[in-house]
Amino acid sequence: MEINRYDIYLDIDFYGKRYTGEEDVTVNNLENSIHFDAIDIEINDVLFNGNKCNINNDDNGFTINNVSGSGKFHIKFSANVSRSLKGLYLAGSENEYILSTQFEESDARRAFPCVDHPAYKSVFHLKVSIDKELNAISNMPIRSESIEKNKKIIDFNDTPRMSSYLVYIGVGRFDERSDLYDGKRIYLTAMKGHLAHSDYPIEVAKKSLSYLENYTNIKYMLPKLHLISVPEFAAGAMENWGAITFREILLSIDSSSSNKSYKRTSEVITHELVHQWFGDLVTMKWWNDLWLNESFATFFAFKTVNDTEPEWHFYEDFLLDQTDGAYTMDSIVNSHPINAEVSDPQGVSRLSYEIRYGKGANVLRMLEAYIGEDLFMNGLRNYLKKFSYSNAAGSDLWASMDASSKKDISGMMNFWISKQGYPYIEVKSGERLKLRQSQFLFLEDRDETWPIPLFINRMSGTETLLFNSKEIELDSDVLSLNYNHNGFYRVLYDDTTYENIIKNIDKINSLERWGLANDLYAFLLSGKIDLKTYSNRIESLKKLNDALIIDEISKQFFNLYSITMNQYFLDELKFYAQEKMEFIEKNKKNDFNYTIVLASIYERLAHYDLEFDRKLLSEYNDYYKTDSNFRLSYLIARARIENNIDYLTDILLKASNDEDKTKAIYAISMLSGNDNYKKIMDLVSSGRVKKQDANSFFIAMSYNKDAREFLIENMLEIIDTLMNIKASVLRINRTVQTMISYAGLYDPEMARREASKIKNIDIDGGIKKGLEFLNVFENLNKNIKL
Repeated sequence: MEINRYDIYLDIDFYGKRYTGEEDVTVNNLENSIHFDAIDIEINDVLFNGNKCNINNDDNGFTINNVSGSGKFHIKFSANVSRSLKGLYLAGSENEYILSTQFEESDARRAFPCVDHPAYKSVFHLKVSIDKELNAISNMPIRSESIEKNKKIIDFNDTPRMSSYLVYIGVGRFDERSDLYDGKRIYLTAMKGHLAHSDYPIEVAKKSLSYLENYTNIKYMLPKLHLISVPEFAAGAMENWGAITFREILLSIDSSSSNKSYKRTSEVITHELVHQWFGDLVTMKWWNDLWLNESFATFFAFKTVNDTEPEWHFYEDFLLDQTDGAYTMDSIVNSHPINAEVSDPQGVSRLSYEIRYGKGANVLRMLEAYIGEDLFMNGLRNYLKKFSYSNAAGSDLWASMDASSKKDISGMMNFWISKQGYPYIEVKSGERLKLRQSQFLFLEDRDETWPIPLFINRMSGTETLLFNSKEIELDSDVLSLNYNHNGFYRVLYDDTTYENIIKNIDKINSLERWGLANDLYAFLLSGKIDLKTYSNRIESLKKLNDALIIDEISKQFFNLYSITMNQYFLDELKFYAQEKMEFIEKNKKNDFNYTIVLASIYERLAHYDLEFDRKLLSEYNDYYKTDSNFRLSYLIARARIENNIDYLTDILLKASNDEDKTKAIYAISMLSGNDNYKKIMDLVSSGRVKKQDANSFFIAMSYNKDAREFLIENMLEIIDTLMNIKASVLRINRTVQTMISYAGLYDPEMARREASKIKNIDIDGGIKKGLEFLNVFENLNKNIKL
């Protein structure tokens, strides 16, 4: 069966929050029946080639039998605008809103009847009838606009062939600005009154489009591009072809925006632009290959920004944002492969972001380093050209890489994407280095063997080889065994080899140094090294002044104290932070990246050092006059010193910028006392906080030792509250995982008992991961001997 086109007409009652629709669906090669996906839609009439059809309804839509060949279905339907954050939904408050769509993975069926499957690409022709004072946006430019019976009729141009989840419809009052890129207009659009003054998002888009066009050798395909700020949005952003949607915080660049926000905005915009090629132009055949979309968009976003903003050293952010999280999540038994089995699109929300985005991106980076940038680029160009406006599977990509590199990439990469976990390499010194690989897990080791592209940094230069046996021997003149940290594996050096690396630390780059530090933390957590070894080895890295290393080590001490509440780690954090703050103030005061690191140090100290909090409050006495980079630290300090929810709630509810609102949410989560926690529950359940942000309270509270008892005792109520407001299932999973693992440290047995009472398959993954991390943290506390 083929779907040729959808001609969709929606008559939208914006104020009544309801719509009626008619659509013609042109099909070929029907074989006796067709199933249309439709949820929360009333089907009023169905014709096939002018003949009335009998329909058989089910929970996910309806089936029409005894239809064959080619023809056209005409379907009349009606529906309410959704109050969840999917389908065609109300974005904003009940009194100030736009209508917007979010269809990934399978929610186009909540807006109009369709075959809601990524492999059934089709042309979409959209026409809407709206109140004449409103406007509408879709994937394509407007073909015509007219007034009929006091309503505005907007007819959009046909789309290219694309999957249903990429269709976009937006209706409301909008403000916008625009600029031209290569003769095509880029629009920055927001709900009326919400458009930021900065053109930074447009400038990012122009730079990124130029890079991606040159890299892929394919011009941006659509005649225009919208960057749309949506006031309520479950995801961070969505790559609707030609009409990309974002949370407001990502496009609202203004005086409240920190250096970190500029980076984050640049990365996310670029991520969604990468999708215009990887995901929109070439789409996976089924959701098990979602990594083809997300891993590429993740890797290429960092690759692109690293090129367009070279002074940012953006691969350092890649390690902090993507590699670290992927390592951590893939170190537990309750992880899953990159190419995970997905029988139902809804199952995608149960998969780990860190695996399908972060691990996949790291594996692609590893492959690029293994075969070389030019061969990798040529393989991708051929893949995109061959499957443009069509669908592909992972095997299609590897076949293209085989042809480009003349190597068996398929064999190697099928192993990496289909197998859960990753390896670590134990190194024993002697006349030659002896390397032995196993699977790294926090709670055990597994005797597994990977085809590891091994990136060796020697005194004489670099070397790459495929380590696909259990053991191997190398010449001993090694500076590091993960040059540029290109490989997705850990290395546990023996004392002699480690000491030799430290003696030559100036000969390896900051990415390799980060790998040394990050591996030490993981080996301590897993019990593969003891605290004495960790402390001795990290001491040699504490002398380094790389921004990346300072951020990593201060984060480790913060995490270790959050897990153990052991004074030793708090003292280490304080002493290390003081030393590095002085260095930055003296040598790097106006450096963009070091300012971000300094802000991170401030935030970590503010959690646990009351003396620092008092000092911060004496330095700043007005939130809006505080440097935007240090506003979160300031609010955390006020929360801990004053314990006043009213001041913080005032910022949350009245701030015009979402960045200020999210900082207020985090600071509110640092308060103490059940009265404050009950007020947080009321903020969430009453709808005064955006549902997209509601779970953030409970994740942050898990790091507040005073709040942990409340979280565990009220975990079931918190989950019910988030479910009732229709928060994202993906984010509820993350919340449950964090509450069980961190807040559960208050009373692990109580946490396990409460977790056992949760009966919801949609968040089963978050429960299992949380319980496993709780075991990891308990083991760390048992193993630490001071």
